[in-house]
Amino acid sequence: MKRAWLAWFAVAALVSACASAPTTPAPTAAEATALPTPSPAPTAQNVEPTATAKTTPEVSKRLKAVATFSVIADWLRNVAGDRVEVFTLAGAEVEPHDYEPAPQDSVRLAEADLVFEIGAGFETWLDRLFTASGSRAQRVVLSEGLTLRPFAHEHEHEGGEHKEGDHEHKEGEHGHGELDPHVWQNPLNVVRIVERMAEALKAADPAGAETYARNAARYAEQLRALDAEIEQLVARIPEERRKIATSHEALGYFADRYGFEIIRVFVAPSEANQPSAQSIAEVVARLREEKVTVIFGESVGDAPALESIAREVGAKIGPPLFTDALFAAGKPGSTYLDAMRYNARTLVDALQ
Repeated sequence: MKRAWLAWFAVAALVSACASAPTTPAPTAAEATALPTPSPAPTAQNVEPTATAKTTPEVSKRLKAVATFSVIADWLRNVAGDRVEVFTLAGAEVEPHDYEPAPQDSVRLAEADLVFEIGAGFETWLDRLFTASGSRAQRVVLSEGLTLRPFAHEHEHEGGEHKEGDHEHKEGEHGHGELDPHVWQNPLNVVRIVERMAEALKAADPAGAETYARNAARYAEQLRALDAEIEQLVARIPEERRKIATSHEALGYFADRYGFEIIRVFVAPSEANQPSAQSIAEVVARLREEKVTVIFGESVGDAPALESIAREVGAKIGPPLFTDALFAAGKPGSTYLDAMRYNARTLVDALQ
């Protein structure tokens, strides 16, 4: 009997202790391994601010979106405002073509609700990274629905074969296909892109539909104003001088929209992976024939042999142009609108 009473008291004490002790659920695997998410960059002035806490989702419930590179991230912040946490893979001042994903990129993709990409063969590294991450995010290809232009540079043939290799080789280390993915170089394409972006955000976050639609419409107005401004600037350049000589054919959509000709300064490497003398001679002859006076580099990425070619031609190296990446906040060209204005004004100053 005494042993029975002692056993009963032991059980009662254990139950009482369990009832009074606070319970903390064990962290999930995702919580245990997730990295802290940085706050989104300050929204642009054109973004509608969220008026009250009632219209803004809780931080823990905000959409998480990944932008593949800095230009897309800028559009996304203009359309999404503070309703979405935005993470950029190839960030400011990073060349997207040569981007090497970091381990935390897989984590970001795994946590994301949406992934915004240009597509059309631009982010050659994304498919492998996305698969490895196990992400279930919706991928939004922003170039879908746009008319893609073929690369405009000429193929020279000898005996039925390309003189300097096929297109992917001539386009260089970036390895694009036959169609040009740099659709953002025409602001009117971006009008359609932000509309597509807003639709994807509304589908994922119906409560924010009105905000996304209003922000996208407001940003589209700024894009159309930018297009008109560039047209006015370019009108100062005589038509016969509207030639953009550059090492990377990234400005084709800009050229098509505003009446320029792209003269691509591509120098094929020799077997030693150095610019070949024959290729340099051919480029120099073409530039002289076209009476090129300025050769433009890019804001990111290198342009081998440009300076020596410019000396041979008697041309000067112009200021670098923004092509595939924006600059960091606080610098000129830190937004898409600023970068496009800079390019137009630079071309006018150099060519008029």
